[in-house]
Amino acid sequence: MKELTEMNADELLARQQELAAEIPAEEREALTAEEIEERANQLEAVNRELEARKEAAKQAEEERQAVAESRTEPITRLEESKEEKKMFEINSKEYRDLWLRNLQGNLTPEERANETYTSANSNAVPTLVADKFFEKMKKLAPMLSEITLLRVAGNIKFVAEGTRNEATAKHTENSSVSAAADTTVAVTLGGYEFIKVIQISRTAKLMSVDAFEDWIVEMLAGDIARAIDKYILTDSTNGVSHLTFTTTTQIVNTQGYTYKNVCDLIALLPAAYDAEAKFLVNKATLYKEIAQIEDSAGRPIFVPDTVNGLGGRLMGYPVVVDDYVTTANKALYLGKWTDVVGNLSEDIHVDKDESAAFASNALMYRGVAVFDSKPAKSDAIVRLVCTTA
Repeated sequence: MKELTEMNADELLARQQELAAEIPAEEREALTAEEIEERANQLEAVNRELEARKEAAKQAEEERQAVAESRTEPITRLEESKEEKKMFEINSKEYRDLWLRNLQGNLTPEERANETYTSANSNAVPTLVADKFFEKMKKLAPMLSEITLLRVAGNIKFVAEGTRNEATAKHTENSSVSAAADTTVAVTLGGYEFIKVIQISRTAKLMSVDAFEDWIVEMLAGDIARAIDKYILTDSTNGVSHLTFTTTTQIVNTQGYTYKNVCDLIALLPAAYDAEAKFLVNKATLYKEIAQIEDSAGRPIFVPDTVNGLGGRLMGYPVVVDDYVTTANKALYLGKWTDVVGNLSEDIHVDKDESAAFASNALMYRGVAVFDSKPAKSDAIVRLVCTTA
């Protein structure tokens, strides 16, 4: 017979049942006391073996579960950590809500004490709000949608295309070719602060988060955008209106706008810029002067955009309407505006001051953006001005 340690579980159970079975009376009389005791000892040994195997199986299962838990616990902790961190990432809705409620002065003591929120990012404008600021600025400042607009932190210097020469025509095989006398233009952009300070009653605390966001975007982004738009066009150093215009880039009109001098203006712009060229003018000059001009066949030279409102086409070119185009000489520009380069080196940053307007029970908010722009090439923009009253 097999040793107990060699038997499998089924064999042990079968042996246990065999030994535990009641011995018939006629067989019991034939057994000696020693044989009965031996049978009892064998049953006890089988029971011990079964119990030992049950305990070993239980211990093995506990060890397996312990190993499994040790492997999953760090993952669980990592997932929990990620979830907690996600709530306060700068591009999350949770961070946006906390940031706006902090500006309102509506954070709970628990939220103020939360180290995750009061970290270095707590003053950073949430991505969701920054995007609204940017979209609002582009909507209210027409030139921000026309120029090449960068968003690079700090001062930048880049090289723009200058003079381009034609390729060598009908090259003779194996003959040397001299390098073309192409030129480049270096443009350096710094950073100027554009600041807007607004005041509102402390009843701002009663506004919903969404309503407060709409209000602060409208008030700060709108006015800062208009200041930047004005800078692009009129700054005394870098503005479009202060380019050095010469007889090759400007027509001076003393007789009022005519079909001929608009055609002459178009002729000044090199054909290489035509594909991206647009007219730029203020609303008063467009509708009081230019929209009333007709060509030789009696057709208006300006076709308004009746679907989108302001703008349209003038002699086939798109028209950009911007009220910061100077009205003093009724200027009309034509140019490739992507050759004007701007850099918003710091998006609008918002700070709150609760002490500045203590007597009036008000809150003060300050928005600051850093921007600079400059035309890269002087021949990409031409101008028609009117010196008559």
